[in-house]
Amino acid sequence: MAARFTLASGLTTKLEACSAYLASFSKRSLSLLLLLTVTITVCFLYSSHAPNYLSNTPNGFLYARNASHLLSSGTYDCAQCKTPPIEKYTEEQVFEACLDPGVVPEYYLSVVFVTRNDNYGDQEYHRVQNAIDSTFLLAENTTTLIELLIIEWNPPAGRRSVRDMYHFRRSSYLTYRIITVTPRLHDKVSRNDHALYEYEGKNMGIRFARGAFVVCTNQDDIWSPNMHNAIASRSWRKKMFYTQFQDSHIEYDSLPSTLVQIPSFPSDDILLRACEHDAFEAGAFVMPEPVTVNTSNFLQIGREASDFTLAHRDTWKLTAGYREMGAKTWMDMELLLTAAWSLDIPVTYSEHPFTCHQQHRPVAHPNTENENQDVYVDRMQTKEELHMNDGKSWAMQTMDLWRDGLRCEVFRGGLGI
Repeated sequence: MAARFTLASGLTTKLEACSAYLASFSKRSLSLLLLLTVTITVCFLYSSHAPNYLSNTPNGFLYARNASHLLSSGTYDCAQCKTPPIEKYTEEQVFEACLDPGVVPEYYLSVVFVTRNDNYGDQEYHRVQNAIDSTFLLAENTTTLIELLIIEWNPPAGRRSVRDMYHFRRSSYLTYRIITVTPRLHDKVSRNDHALYEYEGKNMGIRFARGAFVVCTNQDDIWSPNMHNAIASRSWRKKMFYTQFQDSHIEYDSLPSTLVQIPSFPSDDILLRACEHDAFEAGAFVMPEPVTVNTSNFLQIGREASDFTLAHRDTWKLTAGYREMGAKTWMDMELLLTAAWSLDIPVTYSEHPFTCHQQHRPVAHPNTENENQDVYVDRMQTKEELHMNDGKSWAMQTMDLWRDGLRCEVFRGGLGI
């Protein structure tokens, strides 16, 4: 009996020790699990709100698929292009699919500019073709999925369309999309003129963009090596607006470095070297820290921001795009002030330009002598004035675009020569 008692006592002692260990282990595990949960939660919350948060992963767009993205019914100009199976859909369904930005972005970048065939500033054809080819080279050299989204606003009667006017080279990385705001639609939003509405057009691009990031630029701009490098380095971040140094678009005896003149039909090498700004080693682009926008520096920061303003597509929608009602020609600068002051979205200003503007004959814009006279920047800075669109009405959201004649076409380009 004594032996059994001793054995039982030993077993009991071991069980008690084991239970104590397990209890201790459980407490440690729970503590570690709790700590890990809190850490993950904090990281998630921080990343969701931090200005330097890069949505998903830098290459998350590679895994995005939107079932509704049909390529349009446009004519394919490449014998090897795969025509999408659209026969079972109505024309309206194909139209809606062409406009659909998708639930998740399928491209890293959407490049948006507004144009039409009206020979703006003389020799417009050559400048726009250079801009298209520069974006082709941007996609090819960075091997990054990009879409070029051209808004053709109020095309003049009797002239060729943008789709028929320009050569679109085929790329494995670049997709083209043209959205045409017809004269009928223009008349519904016009101020009794036949002008090209640059910022309303850019808003259409922002609304329907399929890229994670959207850069609004002009039909005259070409990309610098800095832009190639920033894309290759995956430098852009969510909840941030980006702009750059840009010289004013005025006449000069000798052009500054951000204004260029390029010969007609340049080679790829000439086009790649035309905008010479190249500040960092390849793959090692360093983005500057955000700036504090104030009444002393906003004119410098926002000068010619129409050439380059970039943000994540969700960040663009926080501002409801560029202001459409009541503004005239300062909408690019006003957008940055709205972001920085009204919405507390950081603005990064790079002194290393991402674009150069192709110089052209100066064009006088009528009725701009009192432009934005109703804007008081000091009142914007103190949040006493808010200059934003209604979030439910900008970019023609209240219109029936199908019945009002908007046109949309998606294509992959020509033979790639």
